[in-house]
Order: sequence, then C-alpha cells, then structure tokens
Amino acid sequence: MKRNSIVFLISQLIIVISVYSIYGKLSLLGYINASFFVSSSLLFIGGVVFVVRTGFFDFFMKSSRKVFARKGQREAIESMRAPSEVLSASPAWLFLAGMPTFILMMVALILYYL
Repeated sequence: MKRNSIVFLISQLIIVISVYSIYGKLSLLGYINASFFVSSSLLFIGGVVFVVRTGFFDFFMKSSRKVFARKGQREAIESMRAPSEVLSASPAWLFLAGMPTFILMMVALILYYL
C-alpha cells in the first residue's frame, strides 16, 4: 500500500510539473491532458507486463528462434528461457498506480464539462 501511494504521488507530481512546464500555469484542462498521458502510460505498461507474464508470447518467441537460428545453434536455442520466465515484475502496482490517476482524470473531465 505504501509503495502504491508513493507511485501515485510521484505520478501526480509528474502531472503537475508537466502541466506547469507545457502551459505555463496550472489549469484544469492541462491537468486532464497530462493525467491522461501519465495514467494511460502506466496502464499500458502494466497491460504489456501482464500479457508477457501470462505466457502469451512464449510460443511465438520459441518458434521465431527456431526459424532464424543457424544449424549449429539449435542446442543453445532450446536452452533459452521463455519471456514469461524472464520477466519477474508484477503488473499489479502499475495498475494500482494508474487507475486512481485515471479516475481523477475522469472526475476532472466531468467537472470541466459541467
């Protein structure tokens, strides 16, 4: 919980800094735009990590290695680990940091259009 709070606060700090550096002032529209990019980046990276960790690309990578390998490298190709075994990062903290930022962006968007 503490790590998620720290990542959330860092993402909010990045949003405020980017709004101020791009627009020159803090505005609701600037916050909406910047928080969209930050939250979508966190959620996209979390989604990619999740898909790779589930083993979705394991068969594709194994097949690609076999097709493009030279004849003498077959043994080395067989001993390589799958991408799902190599990636040990958990996507949960990216989702838990991206969702509150996305929800705050949606609330700010609703306030902007009211």
